[in-house]
Amino acid sequence: MTPPPPRPFIVGGRYAWYVLAICTFVSAFSLLDRQILTIIGADLKADLKLSDAEVGVLYGTVFGIFYALFGIALGRLADRWSRTKLLALSLGGWSVMTVLSGMAGGFGTLAAARAGVAVGEAGGNPAAFSLLADWFPKHRRGTVMAIFGCGVSIGLGASMTIGGLVVDAWKHAYAPGAAPFGLHAWQVAFIVIGLPGLALAALVSTLREPPRGLSDGVIQPPLPRPFAAAGLELVAVLPLLSFIRLRQLKAGTGEYWLSAAGLICVAAGAVLLTRFSSGLVPPAKLHALFSVGGVTVTSHALQWGTLALGVAVVLAWVQTLRLGDRPTWRLIWATPSMVALTAASALFMTINYGLMAWSAIYAMTRFHAPASQVGPTFGAIAAGVGLVGTFLGGWLSDIGLRYSKRARLWVTLFSMIMPWPMVHLVYSARTLNEFYWLFPWLSIVTTLWLPAAMATGQDLVLPRMRGATAATYNLATSMIGLAMGPFLIGLISDATGSLKTGVLSIYWISPVIWLCMAVALAYLPRDESTRIERARTEGEPV
Repeated sequence: MTPPPPRPFIVGGRYAWYVLAICTFVSAFSLLDRQILTIIGADLKADLKLSDAEVGVLYGTVFGIFYALFGIALGRLADRWSRTKLLALSLGGWSVMTVLSGMAGGFGTLAAARAGVAVGEAGGNPAAFSLLADWFPKHRRGTVMAIFGCGVSIGLGASMTIGGLVVDAWKHAYAPGAAPFGLHAWQVAFIVIGLPGLALAALVSTLREPPRGLSDGVIQPPLPRPFAAAGLELVAVLPLLSFIRLRQLKAGTGEYWLSAAGLICVAAGAVLLTRFSSGLVPPAKLHALFSVGGVTVTSHALQWGTLALGVAVVLAWVQTLRLGDRPTWRLIWATPSMVALTAASALFMTINYGLMAWSAIYAMTRFHAPASQVGPTFGAIAAGVGLVGTFLGGWLSDIGLRYSKRARLWVTLFSMIMPWPMVHLVYSARTLNEFYWLFPWLSIVTTLWLPAAMATGQDLVLPRMRGATAATYNLATSMIGLAMGPFLIGLISDATGSLKTGVLSIYWISPVIWLCMAVALAYLPRDESTRIERARTEGEPV
């Protein structure tokens, strides 16, 4: 019997929309597992006796740096290996680590588990971005990224709803110390949200893999040794090990001195920042992790040490990319509009991640509301409003492209300007109901920018570079936004005794964001129209 002919790959066809639906659910699960800390944060603080800054370290820094670090290597793997397999393995991995987060018994073990969640999630976005870019044509990508981005809102809403209900139900069912296996409510919440991801991972593994470059008509054959390339990418960015990669690339003496000087400056900065931030808060709010040679390592040392690792990774990656893959380096790190847009996105996510991390906790502490009330309400707001804002942003950016090549960036800029005045109004609410009524309007304008910015980044590079581009976006938003936003708000809250002051203070970086967007708007048409020509000059065979 003759086997049936292989099914054709139809760009924008029904199967493409099926893939988009599955990827959107994966995106939702990533936020579900990541964002659960926002609603269980108060219980976590009480059980583990943590400060606000330490909750920020768990929510942001530990997760963000490992997400960024492994995102580089897994982004390269997404450019060379099966994206559907990578997506399935990533989802299964972070789901297992979420369950293990629920078994943690202290700050250190919970930090290690959250780092594991980050490693798993690091492969998700690069694989999904590249996969969707091949299943849909360019003129649909804004809308596609908007739908994919809706997964963020769904996951955000579900995490707070499920987390709030589970926490209060467990407390009501069991008296302190009487729960099965001695589990606290926040531990049960981690386990409940982690297990379903394993079933979804099995479904993702059945998705079809399209030819790379299908939608652009620039079919690029599979590249050899994908895991070796990803491993080299990881070695290339790890401090000290990066010197091995420099040797393989036959780097000159100046490159070694440049790398060493960067590591020294980063280490010195971490020490100074640890001392500075530790001096801002009472000693009781510094969690001692362990001692080495009589020196106590605190949670603030973990914050700045982990961030220093992230900065060192960025410096090493840019350096080795410039030496080993000039076309990719040229289109990502030597393109003004790409650099400016990435910087604006990273700084804006500092604000957004801070707002996401602390708003529910602020509502519970400021208005003395239980998690079972705040969680579902905030969950409905986050899911409903986030869906509207994200989809609206993608739709507006695609419609605007008919009239201007800069339309997507104009949508992005509008979304980055409006939160400045609105957040002061929201955090001046005198009642919980008033806070609930005002917060959705802030959420809408805050979410408009995401699909437009993601689609613009994909348009500025060649198909084989899309995974690396997504990894760069993840690197910037995680290194700066996720690692800094929640911690800085917590630090200012610890220092001033006011969480409201901590949240509002972070918005003073907005003028820098607007300046970056002005640069991106100025250079975008030229950079997009010359991408192939500039890649060719660096040796790209297109």
